[in-house]
Amino acid sequence: MKKIFILTLFLFQSMFAEEIYATFDVVSEKSSQLGLSASGIVSTLNVNVGDRIKKGDLLLSLNNTQEKNEYETARKNAEHSTKVYERYAKISDVIDKEKMENYLYDKDINQLNAQNKEIILRKTELRAPYDLIVTKKNIDLGSIVLASQTKLIDVIALDDVKLVLKFDEKYWQKIKVGQTFIYKVDGSDKNYEGKITKIYPIILNETRELQAEVKAKDLMPGLFGNGTIKVD
Repeated sequence: MKKIFILTLFLFQSMFAEEIYATFDVVSEKSSQLGLSASGIVSTLNVNVGDRIKKGDLLLSLNNTQEKNEYETARKNAEHSTKVYERYAKISDVIDKEKMENYLYDKDINQLNAQNKEIILRKTELRAPYDLIVTKKNIDLGSIVLASQTKLIDVIALDDVKLVLKFDEKYWQKIKVGQTFIYKVDGSDKNYEGKITKIYPIILNETRELQAEVKAKDLMPGLFGNGTIKVD
């Protein structure tokens, strides 16, 4: 009997739970303005606005023929000196100690030089720091890039999106983290559901509204819609 009463009470509360109207915008969790720490002329440009890029993929590179050649030479020297050292290390007991020290020195110096040349080469390349969408491109093939020019390509995270809700300030005491938000994106009849993860601590002066966040998936930044927050 007690279980039936509790279930009935729960259903009654669910039926008459308050619903608070809210609008929302879909925004990316992460956005960046990408640039290079080297100067030069853009010789490779692999992206356009709207392109979806995987983390690590090459977005653009400067004319870096010299840097590539210097790195390749340094890499081969490092490989050679390493092989020489390893070959003589196997018979180090019959090799003059000073010679072994020289082999070790050559190996370490050449490896360090190869690492430095690789760093210089990588500075001429711009790669995707995460899975992203290109939202703006401020350069073209053949453009001159300066090291201080940080806004070459604007990007946003591909999958990490959230809803930024807006609702009337009079509900400031009722909205809590963890409450359910049921919503529709403008132009779609599909119902979505999410949980409030953050409530902003300030009120928008222009509209006298509060804001909150809800995690979302498979929605494009820039979309908008409305829904209701379920208040227990």
